[in-house]
Amino acid sequence: MAPDFLDHGGARLAYRHHSGTGPLVVFLPGYMSDMTGSKAAAIADWAAAHGRAMLRLDYSGCGASGGDFLDGSIGRWVGDARAVIDHVAPAGRVLLVGSSMGGWVALRLGLALGGRLAGLVGIAAAPDFTDWGLAITAADHADMAARGWFTRPSDYDPAGYRYSRALIEDAPAQMLMGGAIAITAPVRLLHGQCDDAVPWALSLDIAERLRSDDVQVTLVKDGDHRLSRPQDLALLLRIAADLAEGTP
Repeated sequence: MAPDFLDHGGARLAYRHHSGTGPLVVFLPGYMSDMTGSKAAAIADWAAAHGRAMLRLDYSGCGASGGDFLDGSIGRWVGDARAVIDHVAPAGRVLLVGSSMGGWVALRLGLALGGRLAGLVGIAAAPDFTDWGLAITAADHADMAARGWFTRPSDYDPAGYRYSRALIEDAPAQMLMGGAIAITAPVRLLHGQCDDAVPWALSLDIAERLRSDDVQVTLVKDGDHRLSRPQDLALLLRIAADLAEGTP
């Protein structure tokens, strides 16, 4: 089935939404990922089987959405997600599920949603990764000045990942790990201890900074960054279902 589209910020944003009970469950993909991944599909299948409201989307420049990926940034992608949420469900509670960079987007979006936030699930959440994960060099700055981006090797793309000037320039305004994170809704953080992309200790740091008293961190000793094995997906679904079913 083809996705629906919403025009926002000069791009056609692709999304898949079905109505249902409970809070709107929203899946937020990771960097250079989209709404067709195994975790997004597993949650969508669970939501459909249980009559739960569900939204998947592609950020501008990603997946089936229009726009240039190199124009994207955390702030822009938060705005994309908020626009689609408000389009399909202008009122009501929202449960955010963010994977890797999508965890950063989820935390920023959770702050913006305020009282509408029913809960948040972070899967190897990676807030502030441009600060601790890239080690930007003088050569990288030169590449950004000359062509607007630099690259890093990636296990997920033989061509490497591109990181744009737009992303890097926007990042300081989106940072979260320098103080308290003013989210008071329930939060569940899931992280593999064999993750070679995002340190699992970051989930502990996020938990400490959240204002919510209802925070749980689940560590998977043999889990990698993807957390997409059948047992990982089953664990994710149990965590997401517990939050969704506990929220009106």
